[in-house]
Amino acid sequence: FTSTRDMRGPLTYLLLCGVAVGVVAGEDHQHPRPWAGKTKSGALTEENQDFWLQKGEDELQEALSLKPNTNLAKNIILFIGDGMSLPTVTAARVYKGQQAGNSEGNSAQLSWEKMPNVGLSKTYDADYMVPDSAATAFAMYSGVKTTGYTMGYDNTIDYLKPGSALNATPVTTILDWAQEAGKKTGFVTTTRMSHATPGALYAKTVSRFWECENDVVVDVEDGLLTQDEVDKHKPEDITLQLVESEAGKKIDIMLGGGRASWLPREKTRWDYNTDDWNCTRWDGRNLIEEWKGNHTGGVYIENRTELMEMDMNNTESVLGIFTNSYVTWDDLVNDTNDKPRLEDMAVQAVKFLQAKSGSEGYFVMIEAGRIDAAHHNGQAVRALSETLAFDKAVEEVLRLVDLNDTLVILTADHSHTMTIGGYTGREQDITGVVKEADGKVDLGEDGKTFTVLSYGNGPGFMQLNGTGIGDFNFIDRDTMEEDATAGMSYLQASAAPVGSETHGGDDVGIWAAGPMAHLFHGVHEQSYIGHVMSYAACIGPQKDRERCKNYAAANGL
Repeated sequence: FTSTRDMRGPLTYLLLCGVAVGVVAGEDHQHPRPWAGKTKSGALTEENQDFWLQKGEDELQEALSLKPNTNLAKNIILFIGDGMSLPTVTAARVYKGQQAGNSEGNSAQLSWEKMPNVGLSKTYDADYMVPDSAATAFAMYSGVKTTGYTMGYDNTIDYLKPGSALNATPVTTILDWAQEAGKKTGFVTTTRMSHATPGALYAKTVSRFWECENDVVVDVEDGLLTQDEVDKHKPEDITLQLVESEAGKKIDIMLGGGRASWLPREKTRWDYNTDDWNCTRWDGRNLIEEWKGNHTGGVYIENRTELMEMDMNNTESVLGIFTNSYVTWDDLVNDTNDKPRLEDMAVQAVKFLQAKSGSEGYFVMIEAGRIDAAHHNGQAVRALSETLAFDKAVEEVLRLVDLNDTLVILTADHSHTMTIGGYTGREQDITGVVKEADGKVDLGEDGKTFTVLSYGNGPGFMQLNGTGIGDFNFIDRDTMEEDATAGMSYLQASAAPVGSETHGGDDVGIWAAGPMAHLFHGVHEQSYIGHVMSYAACIGPQKDRERCKNYAAANGL
């Protein structure tokens, strides 16, 4: 992300600093008392003692009936909601219920919340409390935490120092383990194929930002490394590694965005809202044509129609690139632009791998990458929309698989700073302003409304204006009307002026079902996810375990 401060509002920033000091020095603040109680709606009046006792009984019986699945995991599906913090999950659950026409969304359920095994993941990496997506993804794939903004090595690698790769320890990933075991492999992403989360499966680099040659050139121009370092160590960009590395060549299906880094072309600088991306190939190579040459039985596709009409029986491998940069926002997908939704890509990828894999099975990573992008933009409602697109994709994939032999893990790589605040009543729109259960609109000390969703930092702050020198009363907030709701592009308020809202350092959830899913049971290091996948499938570093030897002996392997 880009960390920039809008210099239009330095006065506002100083004012807020003064407010913080005033709060600390003032009296203790207590929970405000609501007005007279409001009559509950029909749905809420039914939630009496009998309702909750029965609900608890049902949940208890479901828990008591659970039995660990100790089968070998023939297949592994790893779902990653990029930036899908626990507040994002909660808010998306409420949003889902309210979008379905219910005023009360808290009791709704997301598809992965039906999975029986739940844990927490500690997302810090080798040198950052608040991590980036490359190091976190690599920790999950490899079982080893690494240096921030790098992938492919342990913590002996140094960010932006090509020479450090000479003595750093390379580390394999679940992609390598699966391919070595003869499994079919693939990935799906709503970001770019060379972006951090998919890239960490196959690439080894001192910078996750080197998605194409032009990224290296720009870093030299910016003084982040020297041309002598580039000439000496000749770092390969991530897209080139996807095409030329053995692991990249063996991937059976890849679906996502990022076409620009495959072609010799020029575009303006990318951002989260457009399909422009300045990732010129200075070598003049057309990597799409090279991929076709390496995969004579493969097909290259560019739109939803080609994806859904794919001939799986007569196709050996698939490269589907649908945009120049990030895949289209889910709320902007329509019949006219012929762009696929995450659900389309996920379902087709799993069906393809099921059709192509024999007894060895398959591994696939499916990433909802634009949850993260929406949060960086400070657009909380769009982040919830992308989370519901993820929810639909997971729901449809779960219909296709047999959990007796398929381990399904769903998690996030890191969190964000979005939070759900105010003493908000259950029947209030989560995209609107804070209203209590009695219908009273809560106001700030300046007498204005504030939204249920907000950020710890981000571009929302820069909508504030200072009207004079003094306390918070001289801050002009751009507030929402009492009965209004936020649209997809609305910028929620934030507490600090940052051009691109940052990641968060809090733990994220892990949900799992299938063989060995019960091994997720508490608070885990994020790298533990890789060990569970290895152990469940008897591949990679855990393949010599006694259970794996016993299985091999029993099946004549």
